[in-house]
Amino acid sequence: MKRSVTDVKLNVKPVFIGFEHQYYYEGPCRMAGGDAIKPGFDAIVQGKMLKGFLANVQKYVAATGANVLEPAVVCCTDDWDIKDAYFEEMLADEARTDLYVVMSNFGANQVLVEFCCRTSKPVAMNPTKSFGAMSTAPAARRGADILPAFDWPEVARYCRLLRAEKAVRTANILLAPRFDSTTPKAGGNDSFVCLSDVTRKLGCHFRHVNVHELMDMMDPLPEDGNPTTPGRTTPNITSDELTRCEDMADELMAGADPCIVDKSFVVKSLVAWTVVQKLMDEYDCAGFAAPCPDACSTRRLNEQQFTFCLAHSLNLEQGFGSACEYDVTSVVCMIAEMALSNSAAYMGNTLPVVVTEGHIEWPVNVHEEDVAGIPLEEAANLYLVIHSTPCRKLHGLEAAADAYALRHFAYDQGFGAIQRHDFTADAGQRVTLCRISPTLDEMLIVSGEIVVGTGFDTDNCNGGFVFKVADARDLFKKQMRFGLHLPLVYGDIADDLAELARRLDLSVVRA
Repeated sequence: MKRSVTDVKLNVKPVFIGFEHQYYYEGPCRMAGGDAIKPGFDAIVQGKMLKGFLANVQKYVAATGANVLEPAVVCCTDDWDIKDAYFEEMLADEARTDLYVVMSNFGANQVLVEFCCRTSKPVAMNPTKSFGAMSTAPAARRGADILPAFDWPEVARYCRLLRAEKAVRTANILLAPRFDSTTPKAGGNDSFVCLSDVTRKLGCHFRHVNVHELMDMMDPLPEDGNPTTPGRTTPNITSDELTRCEDMADELMAGADPCIVDKSFVVKSLVAWTVVQKLMDEYDCAGFAAPCPDACSTRRLNEQQFTFCLAHSLNLEQGFGSACEYDVTSVVCMIAEMALSNSAAYMGNTLPVVVTEGHIEWPVNVHEEDVAGIPLEEAANLYLVIHSTPCRKLHGLEAAADAYALRHFAYDQGFGAIQRHDFTADAGQRVTLCRISPTLDEMLIVSGEIVVGTGFDTDNCNGGFVFKVADARDLFKKQMRFGLHLPLVYGDIADDLAELARRLDLSVVRA
């Protein structure tokens, strides 16, 4: 079954480690007097502490959408006993737990440290109780994955971060190569150098289907099979699905303003998306990449009169990573960004606006009438992102759909349905862009602000926006070590991406 980032759930196991004194006595381990040091009093107090702890788990952890597992409760005593039964109870759900949230009491420190070292999962401590550093320091120094939350809202933040990490590490990505399964002949040559290294380091796996086989599936299955797979049963488009594509084309065209594309071409692009979705479902995928130039040169896109642009847009607005030009890196980055922001991602050619010798050199495909209002003195730190795959959920995967237009990619024949978004209407919107290096050692993270849109009224791969960055020259120098496409989401998630990068063992480069 295909899996959107919205389907990813974090499983959180609350653990409470109590400690009770069994006798009345005073001394340097007793910090009270009277009834407070009598047998049985600790149990009363810790019952209240447990209740408060679980209330905070519900308020801050469950509210993130995490699946809260049955709490584990164990109790140590001043016999200083460390029993296997404690760990059996606390680790009973180890296989399905993604995060432990733990509250312990003074005196139970050795049990807590051993628990942290026995589990392979991250552990967040109750942030405001129980002398946390006394346990976190020895556990972390022994190799335990300790999350040092300062307060309960930071526990919630860690839940969101770990959910994004889970989305990346458990993602299967559908790839449709024509030639090399790692990088294409043209396009995403700056993607990951080795997919096996991606699996080893990030956990993502890859599922391949030859792009010719995929394009064969865009027609109903012939009796004797497809040309590339004669005699085999394959997940071709069905007559019912073709009817659904017709209906969906009507819906998309009715909602578009303007709609500058013939229905027949919208249907053909929807057929491509439907086949991609079926293959993603077949191989349990969370993302997709197509080799645009490599596929284009087969002439089959021209003959079948479609492009993958609309498929990417529709994938993205449902929370699936989906990248042009066989840019596998962008798919992974999009999954991370969407899981953190709960907004659809957008990718494009990311280029500097160069101010040199007293004039502005706009990048290729910028329509100068769109940027005519930007004076020379305000152009020093501008960048551009431009492509044909925006979608209707840039403001949130669960938000109302954005207004959109429909146009076409092919200038002469008019095929290849593409969406357009009016980025000028979003001027002032903060955006966060990122890209992992080809050799999986760094993540570039960029913060920016939309200035103006461009290309809304044009066809082909020309829609996008100009955005302001802190230092365009600095970003350019850094980008040259990462690649052309810098996938982005709306909002400021730079700090969260940096924390996620560190968890993925990637050094952070900021711009």
